[in-house]
Amino acid sequence: MFVELALTSSSEANDGTTYLWNLHTGSMLGSFKQNVTPLQSLALVNNPRNLGSLFLSSQAEKGMMHVYNFQKDQVYMKFPLPDKIVCLATSNRGTYCAGGTESGRIHIWEIATGILHRTFDAHYKKITVLRFSSDDSVMFSGSEDAVVHVWMVNSLLDDSQTDSPAPHYSWTDHTLSITDIQSGVGRFHGARILTSSLDHTCKLWDLSTGSLLTTFLFPTKIMALALDPAERYFLAASGTPASTAATANEADYLIYQALLYKAKHTQQGYTTMESVDGDSGLEQIGLGGAKRNGVRGGDLVFRGHHHPILRLALNFDGSALVSGDSKGHLMVWDVASRQMVREIKQHKGAISSIHTMFQPADLYSNTTLPDKPKVSAITPFKRIPQSRIGEGGPEVNGSNSIADDPLIVISPSTSRVNREGVLAQSQEHQLLESVRHAFVSARSGTVAGSLSSGALTQEYQDLELKYKELEQKLAAMMAATPAAPIQPVVSEFDINAALSGLRSSGNKRRR
Repeated sequence: MFVELALTSSSEANDGTTYLWNLHTGSMLGSFKQNVTPLQSLALVNNPRNLGSLFLSSQAEKGMMHVYNFQKDQVYMKFPLPDKIVCLATSNRGTYCAGGTESGRIHIWEIATGILHRTFDAHYKKITVLRFSSDDSVMFSGSEDAVVHVWMVNSLLDDSQTDSPAPHYSWTDHTLSITDIQSGVGRFHGARILTSSLDHTCKLWDLSTGSLLTTFLFPTKIMALALDPAERYFLAASGTPASTAATANEADYLIYQALLYKAKHTQQGYTTMESVDGDSGLEQIGLGGAKRNGVRGGDLVFRGHHHPILRLALNFDGSALVSGDSKGHLMVWDVASRQMVREIKQHKGAISSIHTMFQPADLYSNTTLPDKPKVSAITPFKRIPQSRIGEGGPEVNGSNSIADDPLIVISPSTSRVNREGVLAQSQEHQLLESVRHAFVSARSGTVAGSLSSGALTQEYQDLELKYKELEQKLAAMMAATPAAPIQPVVSEFDINAALSGLRSSGNKRRR
């Protein structure tokens, strides 16, 4: 049975503990010490290979990164950063990490190798939010300069480009600081993007065209968003009171529910559902009753907070909502009834991040797993951009081994036999080396300069066939029984890490 959890942290120095909760019972499952994070500066590292989970956290008052895993309550790894990072995001596949600074600069790292791919000035003011799209093809950045930039990830990872990257889109319709960005489900040509700002509006965008679909106007500043997994509605958290009572502590800070579909009555007497987007229209939410096409109706609000609401998170199916405010109060809501079912007051300061997840394998290890899972691969992040060719990268010559390529992470401690001896004698080693040298040549320009575009496309298709052949051979080697003849064997971790590095290079270069 899957158990849903919530991971919460605070930005206050006197509350340096991150907590892991059971979302449906409120019981605490773990705590992680020495962690003071700015707003939106904690990010989970997803791992498709079901290894031990990690989460990254940049520290509030210093340029340090803390890494935690769920097997211990202390810092698993810490390392310095090139700047003080004020917001953080990781790609959905757990491959890349992006960090934003107060000066408007963005850094992009590869998590497994620690390589700093790109450092560039993206905004004129402080970066407030970073997000990746659901397919990791796009990264979004929002800033206090009221602009949202849309960046193509492949261009950010292109080491051949020495100039500062240019955004694919720049959305400038907001007039005040950007507070949150949420990406809908789907690939580049089908996703919708939601942005919020201190200018009392949320805007819905079409990612494929970059056009504005709908503007939602609220009576208060919007500090955080949560988008329904099925995209039927979104939730917007207020940063200013909707109504002021006798004392400031009794003021209502609301969570608004804005519907993305509305009922339409036809002349034949039927009722159909129609999307609100598509005409750059204006939807008024909470202004004396929701007003849609001139018709007013009751507002859908969650009422219970008495302080600015800073973070929101929905669970997997959108049935439960977790909200956190500036005084450390956490509330769990039933979305269908909009009733609070639980309040948690463990934190002592402002809530800076809330993440919901299924219980990771690490926390099942004491009862159902014989051994604790190995922790996902991570290397301390570099502080200086490192070119993969020249300047610290591998040279193009036959003396380099696969272990010298920074694209590939092979840990000697995880190999079942001697790594160098195995790779030097195996046919798989020769194949991996040929593929690696092909990519090195492509990165250095020798392939692109000597082949036509059609021939270059065919070259990459041939390499993809080699990948499939290699995977089949390595899978057969891993499945060999101890009684079978001795064969060169490397650990599954080494294989996956090598293939992941090669794929990331190939996908990045292939247009």
